[in-house]
Amino acid sequence: RYPVDLRASGKDLIQNHLTYYIYNHCAIWEKEEDKWPKGIRANGHLMLNSAKMSKSEGNFLTLSESLDKFSADGMRLTLADAGDSVEDANFVESTADAAILRLYTFIEWVK
Repeated sequence: RYPVDLRASGKDLIQNHLTYYIYNHCAIWEKEEDKWPKGIRANGHLMLNSAKMSKSEGNFLTLSESLDKFSADGMRLTLADAGDSVEDANFVESTADAAILRLYTFIEWVK
């Protein structure tokens, strides 16, 4: 539905997809600014243990595997620590392990 609130895309698509996304919307709805995109967000790529994720190279972790291995809370903590910008985010499994330990240690301390 229009208007689109936010379009998120990888940093490698800024020069083509995101640029033409703006041009096309402004050209199609030239006099209907309420249908123009409201926001655009470019993000970096997700690295796994300091290497580009690649199924063919075996450096890949699915969401299901991640949740089984680290829990939802562990994933949230580690992804928040990995980065939030156009720079590449580095998901490091040892950081996830440490985050889970810190989280549960904190919970026990609070109890």
